[in-house]
Amino acid sequence: MSANWTHFKMQAVKANQMSDHDEAERLWREALKEAEKFGEDDGRFAMTIDGLARTYFTLDKLDQAEKLFKKSLSIREVQLSDDHEDVATCANNLACVMFKRERYKEAEELYNRALKIREKNNGKMSEGVANLLYQLGMVFHAQDRFERAEDYYKQALEIRNKLFGPDHIELVHLLKNYAHLLRKTNREPTAVQMEQFALSIEAKQK
Repeated sequence: MSANWTHFKMQAVKANQMSDHDEAERLWREALKEAEKFGEDDGRFAMTIDGLARTYFTLDKLDQAEKLFKKSLSIREVQLSDDHEDVATCANNLACVMFKRERYKEAEELYNRALKIREKNNGKMSEGVANLLYQLGMVFHAQDRFERAEDYYKQALEIRNKLFGPDHIELVHLLKNYAHLLRKTNREPTAVQMEQFALSIEAKQK
């Protein structure tokens, strides 16, 4: 039974890596059948529903992804402390679904929950914190709440600059979104400069 689960899980991971997500979904489903035999208290069960949920998300099957990410979070809430990193990861995953479904209030609450955990565990100048600040900026950006969005973008950019340096590929997506915000708030010259800087970083990676 354990060998079967391991086989299906490993093959599902490989299929995801090869971008064969339909096959990955099939394999994760097979892995879940095996994991259900272990019971929900077994760590392999939560690991499996996480893998299947991420695959659903990639395939834009958001109903299924939301259901499984909620299940995963509820399991972690029972098994782990409130400030455990796995709780933060589950909250973050579910927030991504809510953001994609344009349920911004729920996304904001979940991102903030993950942010508090990661600030406590890793410090405010960590990569995980920068990622969540950026995601919160995107939540407000999507609602045209530009002042709040810019505040989060600035915080995320400051941390990433300090962690990675000013010309790292990790900055590109953030810079492009920040440029879009600047353009929407009538700061075209600064937007152009930021876009050009992002493009110059991309060019160095080729």
